[in-house]
Amino acid sequence: MTEVVTFEQARRRRHPKAGGLNTRGKTEFFNRQELGEILQSYSRGVIAGDWLDYAVDWNEAGAIFAIYGQVSAVPMYSIFKRGKQARRPAGYQLLGRGGVLKSDRTLAAVLKMLDSRRTALVKPDR
Repeated sequence: MTEVVTFEQARRRRHPKAGGLNTRGKTEFFNRQELGEILQSYSRGVIAGDWLDYAVDWNEAGAIFAIYGQVSAVPMYSIFKRGKQARRPAGYQLLGRGGVLKSDRTLAAVLKMLDSRRTALVKPDR
């Protein structure tokens, strides 16, 4: 027989610490401003036809924004926000399929590198 479960009960089964106390320390998330900047950069890549999908995830080490291109199970790029409790100091990393492409304390520097890696369909006149 099936069991009726509320959304809250289902969330707690899959993620028992969600909404509760985190015993391992504070987990880093993207704040609203950071997520807005990342989504602006991502939308430019979608408009250019380079990227198709994204995913946001988090764990004890930090938050991850993964960018997918053509149909693939592996992201083309990932923006990783490291937490302060990690071995390295807090900051951002741009990860590609080959490894770390850029590591910096500011999100702007990482997004600048990400924007430079996109292919341009039309080059602006300057």
